[in-house]
Amino acid sequence: MNRTVWVIAALALASGAGAAGISEPCAARSGPQAPDDPRLREWLRTLVHEVANQEGVDPYALEALGMTETTLRPWLGRSCEVGAFQVMPWWAGIFRLDSPGLLWDPRINAIAAARIYKDAWRRWDERFARAGHNRTLRAAGWRGKLDRATFAALTYNWGKAPKVFAQASDLRTVVIPASVAAYALRFSLALREARGRRRADSDTPRDRPTRSRAGATKAS
Repeated sequence: MNRTVWVIAALALASGAGAAGISEPCAARSGPQAPDDPRLREWLRTLVHEVANQEGVDPYALEALGMTETTLRPWLGRSCEVGAFQVMPWWAGIFRLDSPGLLWDPRINAIAAARIYKDAWRRWDERFARAGHNRTLRAAGWRGKLDRATFAALTYNWGKAPKVFAQASDLRTVVIPASVAAYALRFSLALREARGRRRADSDTPRDRPTRSRAGATKAS
């Protein structure tokens, strides 16, 4: 990312210029900050799983979160969201980082996302499963009960969800932004795909040893 953009964004944060002041320098340069490289994505996927295991988060859920946010690519959001997990710069203060720029580090970005996601996971209430019948979620294509993993992802995207859900007498009528409902559905599909790949990998037979003409065992 262009260093000037970060300086302007940091100044906006420090001066309390508000969302518009922060967003303006980033909006013009928003989007992927690196080419779409499958090798980079696979490297990031491995890193994400490592971080998730260290942070006590389902690695496939964290992977799905990154895929939903940016398809696991270095990315700058229009409101200065940072990295593959689109972490807002103000989280740097909460995590006691010396600079918001450190959130561009892929490992730090993944750690921040894992901790935000885990906090949302802890705020689950079994009653929230009824939100699967919410009108907006159903309009987006959701079917069945809302699961805990998707609730945590929905909260990652829409931080007020736990409070709104807890205060609602009827979760079917909670006003969920359409973009949030679509996000929840994309996450659920990404999580299903990630877990499906895990099963496919575990079902793949390993190379069996064969014998050479001399009778020695060697890998096929």
